[in-house]
Amino acid sequence: CGWVAGGVVAGVAVLGLVLMAVPYLRSTAANIPPPTPVLTVVAYASPTASPAMTATPTVTATPVATAALNPGEPKDFALGQLVQVYGTEGEGLRLRSEPGLEATILFLGLEHEVFRVEEGPVERDGYQWWYLVNPYDESKRGWAVSAFLRSAEEP
Repeated sequence: CGWVAGGVVAGVAVLGLVLMAVPYLRSTAANIPPPTPVLTVVAYASPTASPAMTATPTVTATPVATAALNPGEPKDFALGQLVQVYGTEGEGLRLRSEPGLEATILFLGLEHEVFRVEEGPVERDGYQWWYLVNPYDESKRGWAVSAFLRSAEEP
């Protein structure tokens, strides 16, 4: 009989603790706002007028202007000599795949950039051309007009 009485007392104590905790649990649940319903309206697509087809004008390539391309006096550079780009007014010097104004432009040599003369001179299109290689980045190489080159030793 003692065991039964002890069990009843313990059960009543646990039930009392649960009943005391219920108000605290309800207050924290009350702070959570209820979910807001969301309604998405999808409008039906409206018919769109077809655009009128018009002829597109043909674009023709125009030659890119080079800063005052003047052949000037032929310049005698020695193979292996260092030269620098100058007189391009910040536009840079086009280094090409081969001598000639119609050759593919590989890249622009920047004003004051230094190159080593590897081949030349070659006369083509009224200009003197030299094959140049950047001594610091040998992937930068190509043919350039001598009008925008000077010896790197010049001031």
